[in-house]
Amino acid sequence: MGAVSRPILFTRVENWLFALPVWKSQLESMREQLSRIPGLTQKFDLVPIYGKGQKNEAILNEVIRRLQLQNVEIPLMELKIDVLEAAIHSLQEEDQHFVEERYVRRLPSMLVMEKLGFTHRMYYKRRKRLLSHIYRFVGGEASILFVDDKEANSDADSSDDSEE
Repeated sequence: MGAVSRPILFTRVENWLFALPVWKSQLESMREQLSRIPGLTQKFDLVPIYGKGQKNEAILNEVIRRLQLQNVEIPLMELKIDVLEAAIHSLQEEDQHFVEERYVRRLPSMLVMEKLGFTHRMYYKRRKRLLSHIYRFVGGEASILFVDDKEANSDADSSDDSEE
């Protein structure tokens, strides 16, 4: 008996395509955060906060946040963007144009059909074919695109704990 394959999650692939411009802007803002050095020119002395009896760990938290950005979040975001862009570039030029109109420019389906001269049937067949291609290209169920940033951060935190 052969392996049963799961159905392709078209909405998930579409969500990735819609999220691509957002991911690019998030990556740019993360890089910008690394270029700024707020509060890191101060001393690394832990001093009590008045009236609370706790140490002020703002600078330490900033250092931890920067390391997390540098070692986990930025590489993961770059990898996700590169994988999805490679999948888009592997499409035929007409399909790339379809992706540009529908998912990057976020035009409604009717306008995309009108602009590309597709009937409903042609549009949905083309959509299904290219979403299937992208899904297979990025690795299917084992794709890095299924990894959320929060999952990666919690994995990094748990691996730090296990090393101690």
